[in-house]
Amino acid sequence: MNKPRYFPFERNRYFYGKLLTVRDFMSEQSYYSDKRRLTNRLLFGSGVVSGLQAVAVDDKSVSVETGVALDQLGREIVVPSPVAMKLSMMEGFTNNDYAKNVYLCIAYDEKGKEPVHSIAGASGRSDEVSEHNRILESYRLFIREQPPAPALQEYNHLIEDTSIWYEDAHVRVLQSVPRFLQPGQIFDLRLTIEKTLQTPHVEFQYEPEWANVEPLDLLPEGLVKFAEPTDGGQAVYTVTIRMRVSAALPPRTKDHGTIAAKSGTSRLVVGDRLIYDLTQVRQNVEISDEPSEHRMLEAYYARSLDRAIDSPADPCVYLAKINLLQMGATYAIDSVERIPFDDYVLNPTMLYKIFSSQLRSAARFEPSLVRAVEEQQPHSEQPSGFPDIKDDFREMFGQDEEPAKEEQIATGIVEISIMPKEKKKWYERRQRNFHSEEIVHGLGAGAVLITAGLSDEQDDSEAALPQMWNKSDAIYYGPQDVFHDSQYASEFPEVKIGMIHYPKKGTFRIGVRVMQKTERTRVRIRWWAVKTPSEQSAKDSRSLQLEIVEKEAAASKN
Repeated sequence: MNKPRYFPFERNRYFYGKLLTVRDFMSEQSYYSDKRRLTNRLLFGSGVVSGLQAVAVDDKSVSVETGVALDQLGREIVVPSPVAMKLSMMEGFTNNDYAKNVYLCIAYDEKGKEPVHSIAGASGRSDEVSEHNRILESYRLFIREQPPAPALQEYNHLIEDTSIWYEDAHVRVLQSVPRFLQPGQIFDLRLTIEKTLQTPHVEFQYEPEWANVEPLDLLPEGLVKFAEPTDGGQAVYTVTIRMRVSAALPPRTKDHGTIAAKSGTSRLVVGDRLIYDLTQVRQNVEISDEPSEHRMLEAYYARSLDRAIDSPADPCVYLAKINLLQMGATYAIDSVERIPFDDYVLNPTMLYKIFSSQLRSAARFEPSLVRAVEEQQPHSEQPSGFPDIKDDFREMFGQDEEPAKEEQIATGIVEISIMPKEKKKWYERRQRNFHSEEIVHGLGAGAVLITAGLSDEQDDSEAALPQMWNKSDAIYYGPQDVFHDSQYASEFPEVKIGMIHYPKKGTFRIGVRVMQKTERTRVRIRWWAVKTPSEQSAKDSRSLQLEIVEKEAAASKN
């Protein structure tokens, strides 16, 4: 589809007595299909929507399951039934030495269907003329022996800069850095080496020439180096170097960090072959105190429509990377890596669930996030609503007024053994009181309010489930006999819970008294610790009270 067909849109105007021709009916179909595809392209991007799992059937064949994808023109690719094919029978698989990694791709394809006799087309011709009565929107599977250029991968250029040091049929060396950074920010420089399984030992190195960025740790011999392990056996290796932005900028100014190699120092060794003909990679990152997310959005919305709907000459979706082994005069499939370039299309509901899951996971380690999590996911079986988009934009773009200080909250789970010790004497009482070790609440020294309840929540080691699927999660506070003989009754024994707080140490201890016989050997306690916004507020209050007392004393003297 040509770009000019996306705009402007024209639709048929019908009126009584209008002569309808083939052009009118084709225009009617194109109007709706082009609009739908433009929406797909701009709102959803390209990639796998559902299914399309590629697996090896045997040493020489692969199977693609049913599924749906969108290509770079917004066209829907539907595979209605599983298909299995030999690699050697697929388009694009050349008769080479089988020492390459190949890529399984899928593309949109149209085919004519139901040939019928064309009456109008037969006039003046002696031979029979037929036309297809239907157009089947289908697909084609084919093989590519080269991966896509990093610049062609969807939206990657807005997030990171990926450059190629070297590329041939057997080895590819890439380097990736974030595109936007802030002063003092720690980031990763990622060096990726892709090779075939038959390619001999690979080594790569260069002497860095960096500006406004620096490594967190000393580089070995002052070089960025990679040496393939002697046991090898992998098709992809990744070297990550922790870096830090060293530039200190005045507010609201921008600078650039440079990541490059000194001239003549880059070197690639493949087996006994020394390669000096490498690209002189020079990557620039933008440094500013403005949040990176803000700058990504600016770059996203600043792109032209031509860039937004840009697509390769032969648009397709990469379904799998297939690693081949050379077996004499033939080949064998060693492994199949599904969706090697993360070409996925996620719907808004799935994105929201991922966001909520990450927020809950972060709250386990950041007590300050617990309040936000509880507000978004209250203890109820009813799913909460979507977060207010205004809050997201305040976090992204900042806010004019300083937010009010909130209470500091920490929470955690502790298990206490309630297995009584064996009685040494027959007249000794059975042990009923049990207590935990000292627990650090993490809010520092000072007065802290602590509360606790019996917990029937999931263990952190268990698989995280959406709240709507997890009906057993509950925390029980206070006397539990109020729930007896009801659907809300718990399986816990009747217990009493007490706490000891050590303000100077910032720790506390939980005690449990078991009031009835039980087969349980442990109870799980969920605890909460709450601290006032700051100790300064308490000091200000005492100072104000002292000032009032002094004024009253002075007035009484007068």
